[in-house]
Amino acid sequence: MKSNFLKVSILALVTIFTISCSKDESSNTTQSSTTTTSTVTTFAKFTVATPAGVVKPNYIVMMFETPFTPNTPLPTIIKQATSDANGIAYLDLNTTITSTTLKKYYFEAFTLSGTTYTLKTNFSRFNSDLKNGSNLTTTLLVN
Repeated sequence: MKSNFLKVSILALVTIFTISCSKDESSNTTQSSTTTTSTVTTFAKFTVATPAGVVKPNYIVMMFETPFTPNTPLPTIIKQATSDANGIAYLDLNTTITSTTLKKYYFEAFTLSGTTYTLKTNFSRFNSDLKNGSNLTTTLLVN
């Protein structure tokens, strides 16, 4: 009986010693709080290309609140961007569209020669309903 008591006592002492000597994670840990803020991104990204898939750099994509009619003056341009070497025209609309209500916008592609804009989206007119937080990525077909 004394042998069992001695074994249990030694086991208890070793357990207590092990627990007391282990690193206390909570007392040595520095707590930090990180606050993340969500930024609403509103944009329209167009790949300007022909129906055959040939991308078109240096095309000017314009955004309007009213539809454009050929052979008439341009409506008020809300935003515009020129397509890069990959045919990508990116319009950052964060400060342009702030309402959470959907609104229709019209997009057209033009080339510029001197001071004259030539419409290039003759057969593929594009419009989209956008609101704050909208992300539009599509191809704008040109001739």
